[in-house]
Amino acid sequence: MGKIVIRIIAAIGVSVFASSLFVVDEIPKIQSFTALGREIVNGAGIYTGDGQGVEEIVAEFLGGQMYWNGISESERYNRVLAENNGSGSVVVGQEEEALLGDIDISGQKALEENSVAAGSRAIRRSNAALEKLRSTLDTEYLWNHFYIVDSTTSVKKSLFPVKELLERDMTMKKKSGKKQILIYHTHGASEYFSDSKNGKIEDSVVGVGDELTKELEKLGYGVIHDKTRYDLINGSLDRSLAYNKALDGIKNILAANPDVKVVIDLHRDSVGKGKHTYTTINGKKSAIVMFFNGLSRTRSGPITYLENPNLQGNLAFSLQLKCKAMEYYDGFTKPIYLKGYRYNLHLQERSLLIELGNENNTVEEAKNAAAPLADVLHKVLSGQG
Repeated sequence: MGKIVIRIIAAIGVSVFASSLFVVDEIPKIQSFTALGREIVNGAGIYTGDGQGVEEIVAEFLGGQMYWNGISESERYNRVLAENNGSGSVVVGQEEEALLGDIDISGQKALEENSVAAGSRAIRRSNAALEKLRSTLDTEYLWNHFYIVDSTTSVKKSLFPVKELLERDMTMKKKSGKKQILIYHTHGASEYFSDSKNGKIEDSVVGVGDELTKELEKLGYGVIHDKTRYDLINGSLDRSLAYNKALDGIKNILAANPDVKVVIDLHRDSVGKGKHTYTTINGKKSAIVMFFNGLSRTRSGPITYLENPNLQGNLAFSLQLKCKAMEYYDGFTKPIYLKGYRYNLHLQERSLLIELGNENNTVEEAKNAAAPLADVLHKVLSGQG
């Protein structure tokens, strides 16, 4: 029995080391180690999906969601709430859908408050959770009702000054003729929807990016839509290196376009079969959106080689967007997902990773989410509403 335990521990250790080479910029990818990592991980029975789709690829192991096969749904969304003094943590188990009660899991019951009779204009409504957050400025209330904390990371109160996050100025003055928003797709080649036609780019998350671009342009913003499929490397899917490749591409775009102040990495979530989630906005079925932040932290503390000087800006931006969505499009957003690594969000304070819909949504439902998402972005960037 002892030998079996030792072998399991050794296998996990080697696989973590081998797989970590996928995402560390400073260490080149070594084929023999990555192959060995895949072999050991598959043999050990560890789930290594990266939370963005394609579970069969060992992708960004250290930054990915790591679960044992057969883990329960409630355990998957456990949140680690570390005390401010760093003396341990409290694990709170709650299913994602129960956090705010604003998600229509079956898709059968439309959220009538989102069906606005007077055209497409959204109406602002009071939200009890948001009002309580504003009145109490309680960090633990914020964690419990606005976030899902992944098991790869930890949080502490000094990172979440509620008042400052809610009041930080995230507005951006429009500049005529200038490109100020960048939309790109780290996993553009591998994220499609339930009725997507095989290989049709317009039916993928890239096509949804086109729709979001159009909606933002209608609101007067200059937008760059980078359609590069960063997970398509040398003709093959390689999600493990996609973030590294995307980083180079984004840096080049930002260098050539210094007026860009908003950077959006648009994804499609992966939730498993049988979970067709949507809401109804203006009479249209719309996919649900989840904002995502990488904290550059493990469960034990900061990841020093993944420094993010814009972390507070990132957190303020996603929280303000979440709050605005709760007021105008209740049921449109899930709690914000917090994860351990950086995900290229360090380049701008208004950097945002968005999971729009999942593999069970239709292309139409995903594209229908573009207009309310653009409206929420506009309300925060303009300071209106």
